[in-house]
Amino acid sequence: MRCPSCQAELPDDAHFCIECGIVIDTAATGPTHQLQPKTSAQISCANCGAANPAHAIFCVRCGRRMGDTGTPTAPAPILSGNVIGTPDLTRQQPANPAPFGRPSDWNMASGIVFLIGLGTLMIFFPKLVWPGILVIIGITNFIRASGHGDVVGGTRSVLWLFGMALLFLMPRLLVPGIFVLIALSAIFEASVRRLR
Repeated sequence: MRCPSCQAELPDDAHFCIECGIVIDTAATGPTHQLQPKTSAQISCANCGAANPAHAIFCVRCGRRMGDTGTPTAPAPILSGNVIGTPDLTRQQPANPAPFGRPSDWNMASGIVFLIGLGTLMIFFPKLVWPGILVIIGITNFIRASGHGDVVGGTRSVLWLFGMALLFLMPRLLVPGIFVLIALSAIFEASVRRLR
């Protein structure tokens, strides 16, 4: 059996992870396998007396940190199914859940948007190729960055790429337009810092 949070190998009858300490739901699904006994020394939990591998940080039975001495406490209840109330389940959450799905899906979506946008640009707007490419790159970069959870970075990319596309359409305003983009970028960064 493996820990759903840190993927550490655990015995089939474990109630707690020996690496990260989360509560293991005993009604886990999927194939399980018996761990091979290792020749390394085993240590006993000071709280419940259960045998644990020598490298264990938390007890596999009661979940207490190995090496903690003190009065034995009752093991934490194992929660599964519908729970009444609002218990503190923060320990059972994955370390860094993907914000909106797998990043590879968003990379693929941004690539598809880029190819469709490029084809549309070449067919319908052949005179606006270079500014159009900047707009398409801005859109696809925003999709990719937002899919990875970085909406601020995607917005920053859109600001600069759309601004440069606009400036390429009006070459006389290129130099002052760069300064305007720098000022807009500074205002954007200041507002982002203020919101955090």
